Amino acid sequence: MTERDHNSTPGMIEVRVGSHAEVDAALDGAIGTVRNAATRHQTGIMVTRTGPGRYIVRAHPAVPFGLIREQHQQDLA
Repeated sequence: MTERDHNSTPGMIEVRVGSHAEVDAALDGAIGTVRNAATRHQTGIMVTRTGPGRYIVRAHPAVPFGLIREQHQQDLA
């Protein structure tokens, strides 16, 4: 991996799945990708469920380094 590639690692990924069976694999892949940015910035990872089959995975400064936290966004409707 070059330095340029390392610095362009995404710190946030939106995940959308069509079935419950896809959730674990999709989130595992997103967490693996975001982990590089979280390590670089010494933050943890927040996984937010934003709706049915929709998640945001991001490096988040409110989460201690090395941890993964989950939250569910409340519907505004």
